[in-house]
Amino acid sequence: MSTATIELNPVSQPAAKLKPKEHGAYAILGIPITTALILTGPTVAGACVAVAAVTGFLAHEPLLVSLGHRGSRAQRATPAARRRTLILLATTIACGCTAMAVGSNAVRLSLVGCGLLAVTSFGLAVAGKHKTLGGQLWGIVGLSVPCVPILLAGEITTAQTAEAWGTWLIGFAATTMSVRGVIAAQKRRSRMIHWTAIAGLTVLVGSLTLTQFPLPVATLPMLAMSWYLMFDPPHAKQLKRVGWTLVIGTVASAIWMIGAF
Repeated sequence: MSTATIELNPVSQPAAKLKPKEHGAYAILGIPITTALILTGPTVAGACVAVAAVTGFLAHEPLLVSLGHRGSRAQRATPAARRRTLILLATTIACGCTAMAVGSNAVRLSLVGCGLLAVTSFGLAVAGKHKTLGGQLWGIVGLSVPCVPILLAGEITTAQTAEAWGTWLIGFAATTMSVRGVIAAQKRRSRMIHWTAIAGLTVLVGSLTLTQFPLPVATLPMLAMSWYLMFDPPHAKQLKRVGWTLVIGTVASAIWMIGAF
């Protein structure tokens, strides 16, 4: 095919997608939020935080496209990306401001933290560091943190809220390390850091349980899945199935956490 033909048929190339590409991020964001909403029941501040978190997450990809960080092919989708970004960010800001207005001081403070984490996470994406180990672990922090203001808005104590969020951080850190371990196994690279991290997180859960923290033990399904993937890493073609398996383990941990409250 000649260059002229390619230039005359630009529509033959698929348009850029405006939805977040990191599919595991949906679970890291959505399951803690859903769990928190079930635990607290309906509150205006909690509902607003949930909507703001979801729309802010969905604005991530079109904002990157609008800023030109998704390559030359994605530039054709820039007008649509800008429109979607404006709508989503406007919804995020409106819901966030409402939560700030009706929430307690603890909710307001936690929302400020959520905003700072969102900005730094986006900065990592712009810098192209979001797929590094540090970037992914920081992404876990930023994506899971909306459960904090939701729990606080439902009058869950600060101590219980911190324990719940810490539990999610442990579980998601383990599953992230296991997935990276699977990829490392396919590339025949060392997995020592992944083994060490999951072992350390398992010991941490055991220690917290023995010191009378009831929630971290809820990560056992997530830890079990992580250990299984490390001992028997599947082929790279099965990574999508691995993702769904980890989602099932995360849902099981959520059910466990709800029962432990």
